[in-house]
Amino acid sequence: MIHRFRVQNFKSLEDISVDLGDVTVLVGRSGTGKTNFVTALAYLRDYLYFGKPQNPELQDWHRLLPATKQKQKCHMSFELEFDVKGIQESFTYCVTLDQDGPSGPVTRESLRLGDQTFFAQAEGRWEVEPQLVSVPQPGPPAIGRIPSISEIVIAYTALTSAIGCYDFPATVLGDMDQRAGKTRISGLNDDASNYLQTLKDIVSNLQDLNLRKSITATLQRLNPSVSAVELDSIQQPKHAVVGHKFDEKTLALTLAQESGGFRRFYAHLLALYQLPPKQTLVFEEPENGIYPGALGLLADEFKDAPSAGRGQVILTTHSPRLLDHFSEDQIRVVDLDGFQTRIGRISREQREALQEQLLEPGELLTVDPARIEDTESANA
Repeated sequence: MIHRFRVQNFKSLEDISVDLGDVTVLVGRSGTGKTNFVTALAYLRDYLYFGKPQNPELQDWHRLLPATKQKQKCHMSFELEFDVKGIQESFTYCVTLDQDGPSGPVTRESLRLGDQTFFAQAEGRWEVEPQLVSVPQPGPPAIGRIPSISEIVIAYTALTSAIGCYDFPATVLGDMDQRAGKTRISGLNDDASNYLQTLKDIVSNLQDLNLRKSITATLQRLNPSVSAVELDSIQQPKHAVVGHKFDEKTLALTLAQESGGFRRFYAHLLALYQLPPKQTLVFEEPENGIYPGALGLLADEFKDAPSAGRGQVILTTHSPRLLDHFSEDQIRVVDLDGFQTRIGRISREQREALQEQLLEPGELLTVDPARIEDTESANA
């Protein structure tokens, strides 16, 4: 999981460093930078995996720089501290993009595991060469170009295919179930367009039938008539079929025939239960289009995911109903200071009010808007 993510000069994120937990919920007014923070993580993932952002809206480099620095020479930097199950020490990866953006060489890049530096490059030269007989030329990101050192490959996987960033549209799992979807990165695509393959992986996994049972049980709490969600064919699936049981008889409906709220809820379950599981799952405003009474079910799934081995969860929300299901330690406040985004823990006064049950978490979005903890008072 990612323990800390530092971003410099990405939109309103001029220089922020955020500590992340097993579950982290970002709250704040619209326009403060919540989406910018999670988009920065998706941008880094796509840059390392594809060499460029996949979202067309992120392909204009100069529009990604802070509004106050667009006429200056400006470098964009990312730093992550993260760990991987089975490796005792934590990784630290840093990369600074050249002022020409992702098309140019990196300005700086390094990868450490504990106290060991696997490589470090700066300004077109190696500061620490990777321990290889044939050392690649510096310039492009090295982390994806060294397949013979397992720790580097593990770190690269953790930063690319092990991260899922999901902002499901209202049409998710609708008419698109007529196609299998083109896989852009391993696992469930960000738009769930390859969900048939994801469902196939789950239903074909006879080693763990509890996986599909857990998904069905959660759907039954949403709609008691649901008896199963299966594929119309294991070999060449074209539809997902939802079984509804009435008086011992089952009515089969394609997933496209279900309501938009049901499909969006189910898309989140597929992301959480996909095989192999992601290491980090990011969800943008998961409450959109979902029946308010079902938000507690979704929150339970988010909170259970890390301990069940289904990944760390980071989400943004504007829903008081959803926020009510999370603790003060899981909440991070996002605010603007001038043109710069700030992200931090809840203020001491609000945290104490939550602990004493004088304030409900959802009221941080309504009655008493969430405030960031003052650093000086926190260290006092």
